[in-house]
Amino acid sequence: MFKHLRTYALFFQSLFILPIANAQVDQWDWTPRESLTAEQQAQLNQYCQGTYINSWQATNSKTTNLSGDLIVRDKKGVIHLQGAAEIVQPNSTLSANTIEGIPDDYYRANGDVTLRGDNQLIRSSSAYISNNGNGTTEFNDATFLNHQSGTRVAAKSLSNDQEGVIFIEEGFFTTCEPTQESWQLYGSSIELDTKSGFGTAKHVQIRIAGIPVFYFPWLRFPLDDTRQTGFLFPEFGYSGSDGFSFSAPFYWNIAPNYDATITPQFIQKKGEGIDLELRHLSPYGQTTYEQSTFSDNDEGEQTLLKLTSKQKFNDYFNAGFLLEANPTDNKFPEANSTSIGEKDHYQRSMYFAFNNGNFFNKVTYLTYQTPDKSDDQPFEWQPRVDSSYQMTSSYMDYKVNVQYTDFYDPAEDDFDGERVVLNQDLALNFSNSWGTISPGLLTQYRDYDLHDYKTSTDSSNTVGHLSSYIDSSLLFERRILDGQTSRRQTLEPRLSYLYAPFEYQNQVPNFDASEPTMTYSQAFSHTRFNGSDRIGDTEQITFGLESRLYDANNNEKWAFKAGQVFYLEDRYVGINGNTNKDTAVDDAKRSDLLTSADYFGNNYSLTANLNYNLDDQNVNLAQLVASMEPVDDVKINLSYLYSINNTDPDDDAKQASIGTIFPLNQNWSIYNQYTYDFNREDSTKEIVGLGYENCCIKVSLSYQDWLNDDNVFDRGVFLQFILRGLSTAGRANSEANIADNYWNQGNVGY
Repeated sequence: MFKHLRTYALFFQSLFILPIANAQVDQWDWTPRESLTAEQQAQLNQYCQGTYINSWQATNSKTTNLSGDLIVRDKKGVIHLQGAAEIVQPNSTLSANTIEGIPDDYYRANGDVTLRGDNQLIRSSSAYISNNGNGTTEFNDATFLNHQSGTRVAAKSLSNDQEGVIFIEEGFFTTCEPTQESWQLYGSSIELDTKSGFGTAKHVQIRIAGIPVFYFPWLRFPLDDTRQTGFLFPEFGYSGSDGFSFSAPFYWNIAPNYDATITPQFIQKKGEGIDLELRHLSPYGQTTYEQSTFSDNDEGEQTLLKLTSKQKFNDYFNAGFLLEANPTDNKFPEANSTSIGEKDHYQRSMYFAFNNGNFFNKVTYLTYQTPDKSDDQPFEWQPRVDSSYQMTSSYMDYKVNVQYTDFYDPAEDDFDGERVVLNQDLALNFSNSWGTISPGLLTQYRDYDLHDYKTSTDSSNTVGHLSSYIDSSLLFERRILDGQTSRRQTLEPRLSYLYAPFEYQNQVPNFDASEPTMTYSQAFSHTRFNGSDRIGDTEQITFGLESRLYDANNNEKWAFKAGQVFYLEDRYVGINGNTNKDTAVDDAKRSDLLTSADYFGNNYSLTANLNYNLDDQNVNLAQLVASMEPVDDVKINLSYLYSINNTDPDDDAKQASIGTIFPLNQNWSIYNQYTYDFNREDSTKEIVGLGYENCCIKVSLSYQDWLNDDNVFDRGVFLQFILRGLSTAGRANSEANIADNYWNQGNVGY
């Protein structure tokens, strides 16, 4: 019986149900927080008011002990225990006002019946307990508790048959404390089949704070971790522009290695649709098919498709593919629960790779679908072959990368062709405890066979280049004594020299080159450009200084970095490829002063980056992110970004944001966020919300007004709640915001 009850409790804990109205706290082995030891209190989360203490312990005896005010055995062998009747067995204890029965056959108990076991308690007015394995065990007016999981059940009748099926009549369940019954699940009839691992319930009603919020005429659910077919918890929402929205995912356990999730979608003022996810698990990996289709009242059908597969055949070989599609001509589903989103270009690719650690090879075939025909279509790879090898020793690092790509222009209105890339990087390492020096050579070779659609001509071109560099650093360290506390501070000056001579590249196209944002880390890079189509020319010296402070436990508390690049020659190679030795694309003698700082304190953390032009005395980049907890449970998040893009002013950014979470008392909190764009001279995000949390429920209600991806303001009210031990419900904004910080994926606390 206890075996089945344990399964029953774990099942309900993982699924759903609710507290008992007007519960008598003392009948649940409940101990309030103030009566617990300091060690027991430390194990409780901040919202729980106490815990269940099970005083029962198993006996060392293997026999059955009977006790009572009066013990009688009649002529038929039936034992009668009257007054303080108790039967103690190795794994359980049964007590009642009266007990009668035959050992190893059955017991019938009446009046204040209590059955205790390891982490489990059953109380009832009367009970029949079968001990021979052939009968039915039944408790009337029963309550059930699992001390470890905190699950509680009350039922008019609780029984199990010979096959191990548990029957609950007019019962309800909860994981809430007896002092805080926030949610409840009732069922007029519940059956738990412990052998098959699933249960069914009729006329199921979920109540929150005593108010019914959901009704299910019939429900099927899993009793353990075994996958089971059935409905998942629904999502719902409401907005002024769209009206009521609802989705109800249905999970289909097709086979041990196949399953599917089918999600109907409904938006009152928009239309309806359906999402589909199919998964297949092979001995080598997983394949997933996703489809989102929505029938819009105005635009008609909107569909997105995605097929993904990743297979690892052994420790060396793996393969996969990705197929995305938007078959409805740049129309995107209004409601979408899949991982496919709105994109300018949908990818179709497949790859095969070999990797043994130092030696890596990969073949990739890549094409795109571009729904908006006015968008410029990306180059396709038909195919790309990558191969690399790395050898590392105490004194030398050697890396070689080879890449072949057959680029194809789908529009056939500009150019395409084949490109071969060969990069070799050889560096010597000389180091000890106080410093390092690493001289190196970087060779870059490019070979092109090109076709120009405008002139219908073919051409070939090659570029060879040799760069040299020297990286060096020193490490100084000191101990700082602050009373009895010892801290460690480091100081690391860095010096790097890079010489990359000019190479004429007018005939070299641009398939994938881009110019990176100058940062402290980028200042020590050995290349000027991303991608393989531009080999940047420069002769430069980079100075850097880093300092870190560690506490007594060797945890980094703060770090400071500052550096600057000094150019000994003008740069003549630019992204557009029009290289001319007589015309510099960049004649600055030095870069911005590049600085960054990080602090990790007990009450706040800080990350800051600043790029300052000493010549023009202008700030080109200023970034600040701060997270503060000035007092317990108060959170303040601050951020500021000021960025100047010298090549495209449309990419300039200047905005600030503040978000706070402030507790009103132990359970209630308010949170808000305000983001202001100085370029637009307007706010782009305004959020205010109210949250409630206790030991078994977490609720968040917020109003949000934000600038969406279409540069249009949108607004809505969002409600989310978690019934701990049951499920998650509600709908969240897809935009990152302070509500996510409060929600914290449903975890206890913020």
